[in-house]
Amino acid sequence: MGRGNSLPIERGNEMSNKVLFEENEILYTRHIEGTIRSEMKFLPAASSAITGINYHKLFGIGDVTGNTAYGFGDPTKPTTGLMACFGRTAIATAAITDTALDVRAINKLVNTGENVIQGLYVKAANYADATVGALIGAFIEVVSNGTVTNGAIGIKIGASGTVLQQDIQFSNGLGFVALTTAITANSTACTLPAGTVGITSNGTGVGHLFTSDGSKWQYMAVA
Repeated sequence: MGRGNSLPIERGNEMSNKVLFEENEILYTRHIEGTIRSEMKFLPAASSAITGINYHKLFGIGDVTGNTAYGFGDPTKPTTGLMACFGRTAIATAAITDTALDVRAINKLVNTGENVIQGLYVKAANYADATVGALIGAFIEVVSNGTVTNGAIGIKIGASGTVLQQDIQFSNGLGFVALTTAITANSTACTLPAGTVGITSNGTGVGHLFTSDGSKWQYMAVA
């Protein structure tokens, strides 16, 4: 991304700003697109092959491909690489959801290779010859002080019009799946890896814990 040229844009009583970079990259401030307003929006250049480039990143902080340790933060205080924080200054008057971090990977192409898309990738790494007290891949905390009308939820997993193969997959390839379809032990087919755990909200099977034997669902055994 090269050095940019700033162009003011008037939108009603507000002034927006448009910064043009090389390769048709654009950075907007106070950008309005249809009914959506963004305080800042970046439009990157179109996908293209570049000689000598093996990895593309839209946004990076620090050494995002190697293991360089940068001199950042106070050695005696907690340090955060990236923080997104906001709070309403006006009371919400409708049944709407506020989101602190919205990350999406979207595909609209018929890819020729076995392309994998991840919505989020989080990594905590401790390199050889290094020492750390604890290593945590992800820590999710819900603070439910005050009134929480419908209860607090630590993690919520959803799917939009799609039946998930596994709701959670563990490091050994086994997982956990929550279904809405009927499950009858030793009858309902299941091709998930043997040892996968499943439950259902369907009247046939609800309240039971099942496990896959590789071809059918079976009741979970209790030793």
